[in-house]
Amino acid sequence: MKISPAKTISIVGLIVIFFILVIMYNGDEKKFGKIRESYLDWYFRANPVTATWIGIHTYDSKLPLNRKEDYLKEKSITQSFLTQLRNINPNFLNLDDQVDYDLMVHSLNETLFYLSEIKSHTWDPTGPVWTLGSGYETLMGYNFSPKDKRAKSLSGRIQETSLFLENAEKLLDEMPKPHLETAINQCEGLISVMEEDLLLFVEDLDSTLSKDLIKSGKSASNAIKKYQSFLEKKLDTGPHRNFRLGESLYNKLLPYTLNEGISAEEVLNRAHLELRSVQMEMLDLAVPLHKKLFKAKSKIESHDDQLFVIEKVLNKIADDHVERHEVVKNARETIDELNQFILEKDLLTLDPSKPLEIRETPEYQRGFSIASLQAPGPLEDNLKTYYNVSPIPEDWSEKQAESFLREYNRISVKILSIHEALPGHYVQLYYANRHPSIIRSILGSGVMIEGWAHYTEGMMIDEGFGNGDPRYSLVQMKWKLRGIANAIIDQKIHAGTMTEEEAIELMVDETFQEEAEASAKWRRAQLSFGQLSTYFVGSELMLDLKRDIEQEKGSNFNLKDFHEELLSHGSVPIRHLRRLMLD
Repeated sequence: MKISPAKTISIVGLIVIFFILVIMYNGDEKKFGKIRESYLDWYFRANPVTATWIGIHTYDSKLPLNRKEDYLKEKSITQSFLTQLRNINPNFLNLDDQVDYDLMVHSLNETLFYLSEIKSHTWDPTGPVWTLGSGYETLMGYNFSPKDKRAKSLSGRIQETSLFLENAEKLLDEMPKPHLETAINQCEGLISVMEEDLLLFVEDLDSTLSKDLIKSGKSASNAIKKYQSFLEKKLDTGPHRNFRLGESLYNKLLPYTLNEGISAEEVLNRAHLELRSVQMEMLDLAVPLHKKLFKAKSKIESHDDQLFVIEKVLNKIADDHVERHEVVKNARETIDELNQFILEKDLLTLDPSKPLEIRETPEYQRGFSIASLQAPGPLEDNLKTYYNVSPIPEDWSEKQAESFLREYNRISVKILSIHEALPGHYVQLYYANRHPSIIRSILGSGVMIEGWAHYTEGMMIDEGFGNGDPRYSLVQMKWKLRGIANAIIDQKIHAGTMTEEEAIELMVDETFQEEAEASAKWRRAQLSFGQLSTYFVGSELMLDLKRDIEQEKGSNFNLKDFHEELLSHGSVPIRHLRRLMLD
């Protein structure tokens, strides 16, 4: 068979185009790989404390540079990386690299936004405290290398403390009162690290190294006290910055925080709709419980009547709580039960080789949330994970303590441990550490991380945790309302004018939180912006994704497979999980 000249030219043309595309594909893959490597090198130099956590120990003796010119340099370098990435066509990258590319571009743009418009380094005094606390603890609390080696690195960080705080003082101008008060209290924790924890750390070290560390620790402690005095003076004399971000900045910030293509308006509208929907689900559970517990017919004609019935049942459940000195012990006792349930129901594969320690939250971290999960980085994931639980402050009255204990009653604390530990943050993060992309660790999605943890609260109850006891379902739905309220107050405080009274009224009256919890959340909402919206947005998007995958797979859907595939991709935005799992 003869082939016409025109057809020959056409075939040759297609072959040429094919090879050009292959060359372009390979070229952009290599270029992106080099840019990513260069970015990580710069990132770890600029963020030595994060580098230590990740498992990069080149900069263990360093603290971040924090002069005005350092922030200007960071802005310039950030713009340079963005320019380099814009010269790459992401369509010529494989799917995993496309995700990393998007994470980098998004993070670099977010960094420019923070440096140019938020400028928190000029008004948030808690930042330096967290940096120092983490910088010390990553070396003192994690046994990734011989103690004497870590001690020498720690000595370097301690010696840099004074200059680091002096530079911070030069940058800080007008500061919000809540941030000042929190930073002043957290300084006490840092002082305790230098004056108490350090003495325990050096006990079995060489005497010369031990003496040098103690001497440096005293100097660092004095520097922290000086910083604390500086903050106390600013608190007393002012002027004070408004803690509210403002509508314009908040509306720009939230899409950066979420990275899910969702606007602030969409989040608020969905939260309000979901608030009423969950309340009605709770009413269906509360009415028969009310009849059983109180031998009375429920009056549910009005919205207030409905809330009253739900609240009365929740109050009865809250009567069953531990004593104020048993808060951490109570959380510790939940772990075996959760572990056993996950194994029995085969919800996902657990890794018993990953050590989990439940402890009191370090003082320098307190004042932000009741509990947190502190996991090792991806290059050293054999180290301990800490489930931090804040004890009741000693200066709290019996009334405040009782309110706190009722909020974290015996059922509620199990939901807390589901969220923080099993199968929430603890499990998600050790799965994430298996992914080879370091980009996904340092630029992880808060929406995915919090969304997974919030999703697991409901999933565990749906799968039978609590043996079908409706009280467990009711308490879990109260936690769901909490996530909804977080999103509402986050936006109404920072993009609006919501007062403390209005915020607490919403949390107490509409979402059934105790006064102590609501007051603590008001403080947390003042200190942060955007982060409180990640719980609700993440869990909603996680449920949307699960629904769509169930529809696609039909009778072949398997919950364990869904969980394990989802977790295998690391801490990426849920919109990327959708691409990776569905498209």
